[in-house]
Amino acid sequence: AGIFSSTGQPALFILDLSKAAGDAWTLGTNYYKISLPIDSTLSATKATGLINFDASRGLAGELTQVYMGDLHGNLWKLDFAGFGTADWNMGKLSYFKQGTSNNPIPLFIAKDASGIVQPISAPPNVVYGPIPDSSYVVFGTGKYLEATDKISTATQSYYMVYDNATTTLDGVASSATSAIKSRLRLKTGTTSAGVITVPTFTLGRATTDTDADNPRSGWVVDFPSSKERQISKGTVTGADSLTFGSLYPGVASTSACSNTLGGGNVYTLNISSGNGTYRVSDVGILGEPLLVDLAGATTITPSDSTGRRTKTITKVVIQQGSSGLSAGSNGTNYTQTSTVVTGRMTWRQINNYQDLKNAP
Repeated sequence: AGIFSSTGQPALFILDLSKAAGDAWTLGTNYYKISLPIDSTLSATKATGLINFDASRGLAGELTQVYMGDLHGNLWKLDFAGFGTADWNMGKLSYFKQGTSNNPIPLFIAKDASGIVQPISAPPNVVYGPIPDSSYVVFGTGKYLEATDKISTATQSYYMVYDNATTTLDGVASSATSAIKSRLRLKTGTTSAGVITVPTFTLGRATTDTDADNPRSGWVVDFPSSKERQISKGTVTGADSLTFGSLYPGVASTSACSNTLGGGNVYTLNISSGNGTYRVSDVGILGEPLLVDLAGATTITPSDSTGRRTKTITKVVIQQGSSGLSAGSNGTNYTQTSTVVTGRMTWRQINNYQDLKNAP
């Protein structure tokens, strides 16, 4: 459920699309409502709401996990494994719970360096992590929904939060408000002249706020421009690369016909390290990037002695924006390449092949 609902409580709705056209929607039968907890004090000044999410599925196509951010900066992780529809509620599905009270808490709460909550309106990107069942969860903050959003200069950020697939909480479990305590547990990067720089760090679950000789639970970079924010999903463009577009609103004018529409930046970064580049959009306000395979640019190496080959796939990244589409910037095509192994993956030598073949 989006913002400004009658109850003020955000919720995730799951619909059964096999419902017959003439049947009524019935809660608990062909649709399900998972209501999120809210901070009533924060709700007095900041709108609540859940707008987007990213879901993962199992081998049979079943729903397994959902990652979603709300307008209070909470990044939630729901785990559906082992639960039937009767248990589809936050008390059961929330992957992280607060001590013995079992109150659901999020994986992370996005706040700027001053401790001000940053709303999450764009869906996160969830990418396989370095160990089994772990994930890199990457997302930006900000919204563009209310009239005041157009003039807001609140600092917004882009995050990579590491989910190491454990239910362990930072700090004291009985008082924890999120699994990862705060942005102080992340490595802080900087932006300058089109370059994103995150100092080298060891990925893990940080145990202190002090950034010295200690693993970091991800990284964070503040957007470089005033009023810049993230409202659309990024696109994974390689094994460890992500491309996304940010938005900054136009400047209002006293003339009804001369308001500028605004624009944004195009970011390309390495998911695990946070390092990357950014440039000004040449198609105005940006949406989610599109990827198109360049068939003529795909190359395959000769087979090695086992029959294994390496395929290099080249994709062009197409930006879609308020003024059209673009496959590059300043006349230069913007492409990404990824490499996969193909052909025979493995082999086994049978030394007694002839004996086996000639056996009665």
